[in-house]
Amino acid sequence: MDKYRLSLIVIGVLAAGILLGAFFIGVQPQLDRIGRAETQTAAAAQQNTVQETRNAALAADNERIDEYRGTLETNRTQIPADRSQQPMIDQIHAAAAAAGVSVTTLSFEAPVTYTAPTGVDLAPPASGTLVQVPVTLSASGDRAALEQFAANVQQSARIFTVTGSQYAGPEEPTLTLTGATWVLKPAQ
Repeated sequence: MDKYRLSLIVIGVLAAGILLGAFFIGVQPQLDRIGRAETQTAAAAQQNTVQETRNAALAADNERIDEYRGTLETNRTQIPADRSQQPMIDQIHAAAAAAGVSVTTLSFEAPVTYTAPTGVDLAPPASGTLVQVPVTLSASGDRAALEQFAANVQQSARIFTVTGSQYAGPEEPTLTLTGATWVLKPAQ
């Protein structure tokens, strides 16, 4: 082997080494960065798709905002946020007048925080504390009118849950209802 051939082999090996070194030092890190950038781009695209879906759902809900506000107002009438019982008293007297009976007694007991019965898995409302206000009321009138009165009270705008009833009659018929009305105290 002559010295030119050996020089060419050495130059070829050095050139190959330089090319490999350039690849591992310059090209491979760039390829790694491109791979990470593509992964991040795919993750961002996936997040964008999820957000676009949420935005579409919010836009659909926004178109129904008036319906939701109406439902909210109905719910606030059924279960108000304050303990003022005057609207409930007015509803009871209106139910009595519509049925043609007289309310003889009406009492509200101390409110208590509602707890679900044992064995009932019921999550408390996220918007506040549900409070039960026990109510006892008595009315006098004929039996059919008292039955109509009980139905009217239960169909009132504000929710009145009847837990018990007692009818006394036939002379001087009286109906006593026990139950509860509800208040949703806003979260503090």
